[in-house]
Amino acid sequence: MKERTTEDRFAQVFMISIALTPLISVQTPRFLAFWPLIIGLFMSIWLVFIKKEKLNISRTYFISAIVIGVLLISSSIWSIAPEKSLIDGIKATTILLLGGLFIAICKSIDIEKAKPYFLLFPISLIIAILFTIFDLYTDMALYRIIHQTPVTDKINTSVMNRSVLCMIFAFFISLIFIKNLNITTRYKIIILTALITSILTMMALSQSQSSQLAFAVGVLLLLAFPAHYKVSYYIIGILITTSLILTPWIAQTAFQVLIDNKEIAQSNSWLENAYIGNRLEIWNFVINYAMNNPLYGYGIESTNYVPAFEHDYIYQKKATVLHPHNFSVQIWMEFGVIGVTLAVVIMALMIRYISKIEDLTIKKIITTLFIIVILSASMTYGLWQGWWLGEFIFLMGLSVMVSNTKILNENISARKI
Repeated sequence: MKERTTEDRFAQVFMISIALTPLISVQTPRFLAFWPLIIGLFMSIWLVFIKKEKLNISRTYFISAIVIGVLLISSSIWSIAPEKSLIDGIKATTILLLGGLFIAICKSIDIEKAKPYFLLFPISLIIAILFTIFDLYTDMALYRIIHQTPVTDKINTSVMNRSVLCMIFAFFISLIFIKNLNITTRYKIIILTALITSILTMMALSQSQSSQLAFAVGVLLLLAFPAHYKVSYYIIGILITTSLILTPWIAQTAFQVLIDNKEIAQSNSWLENAYIGNRLEIWNFVINYAMNNPLYGYGIESTNYVPAFEHDYIYQKKATVLHPHNFSVQIWMEFGVIGVTLAVVIMALMIRYISKIEDLTIKKIITTLFIIVILSASMTYGLWQGWWLGEFIFLMGLSVMVSNTKILNENISARKI
């Protein structure tokens, strides 16, 4: 009985920890660089040294993290800013390696013990969204207090874009938790309705066009993606691989199309507010620079260290940029063909893992999450930002956890692929 209580407490603390994540992402999304690592380290110590159990390490994840880390750190050899790239590489590698502990805990957790606490995550997400709505509607009242910003200072609500995007991702994970709650269908519908209503309200107030697009694409995929067909995952793999390889041509062509059709972007307020012109011009001049050394690029975060890019200053008025706002352009810039090849292999491993999930509903949701994360990474933040890596690790860990077949109450009826 004592051992059973210990098991329950372990699962309870873990679920409380991950349920806190949406609340943390409201005002301190940058802390996500550390939060999954803290959870993974603390729970691993508990599991191994107190419970005396074996940690279920993901060898695939750790090998991938090590290979990526070697590339990141080694890129300082050919970087245009060697010392800075070395520091950047060590930071990113540390996050990736320690993130393996969070992945391991997600693999090790007893799903049946965790299931009674599944409700915590969607409830926490709803509360986090309501806090975000309050801030967006009240001229950032909570943000001003937490960040000690005077009322007289103007705050652009785009500072909440990271938080909004994190909650869009959390929404899709919540669907799996809600599906497997041990409550009646009526209460599940009530929770889901509250979640959808709050998230739509948040997006209506938000300036995060990338989040709005991610949510719209996510809903479309949930409704229409043929997850039961094996060929669907081959198609995803082919599309991602082709896009990664053809990124230079895609970036250059997209910008030229925009130049030839300026009136389209200028007449569409949504596209204009999404800074489509700035994004495409940045992709164009960064990829043009990258093509001067396409084999191995210029080292991690090299975009940030280029003194001045040559371009036409049509939309982007500065000669420098912190990052390309596109993970594929960034990989080409930093690691060239070598980096693209590694990215293709890692994407293939992830797609292969998702395709083997037996429960059809869970498979469709995880596929949706995978695609909208890639979509968002193609438009938004720098690939090696700590909080962004932490978010990737968090989503990956929860995906591993909920795809465990023991989560099901009934026999698996989904067709295996």
